[in-house]
Amino acid sequence: RSSDLGGGAVRVQSGGLHGPAAGTGAGGGVSAEVLSQAGLKVLLIEEGPLPLGRDFRLLESDAYPQLYQACAARQTQDKAITILQGRAVGGSTTVNWTSSFRTPPGTLAVWHERYDLPLTEAEMRPWFEQIETRLSIHDWPEAPNANNAVLARGAQQLGISHGRIRRNVKGCWNLGYCGMGCPTHAKQSM
Repeated sequence: RSSDLGGGAVRVQSGGLHGPAAGTGAGGGVSAEVLSQAGLKVLLIEEGPLPLGRDFRLLESDAYPQLYQACAARQTQDKAITILQGRAVGGSTTVNWTSSFRTPPGTLAVWHERYDLPLTEAEMRPWFEQIETRLSIHDWPEAPNANNAVLARGAQQLGISHGRIRRNVKGCWNLGYCGMGCPTHAKQSM
């Protein structure tokens, strides 16, 4: 017996795998957890390796070929933007800088308008709160460096909203090499 769970991408099969999650990063990892908590059997598929803390040597020459798609040289078709996309278990959460933003209300409104997705800020709030708790997402407590302090003062003077970046870290050593992977396991990657 097989039944469609919507969109045809995932099928429930009696006694077997219920559905794959494409990738182990922020989207796939969270989706797999939610689906498995609902009793579904999920297979996580990832192209890259499973690096451990000792594998993160904080060298671009090691990290780029091992942890990034196209050795960190992937670009948009017009080559205007470099896309730093992870290629390891944890996907881009393994190599990102841990900045954690809620989907802006304007983006949710566009998704509702264009794709008829019933997502509003109020409907998403409990989901955001759940994952923020699960991944220890909080305002970065460190004082801003000189560059960011100047940006904050300028934004303040111009009346532009600004604030601390929310990050998904626990016990961060503030090494500054997040893009090379975290040897201290402070990142709450998937």
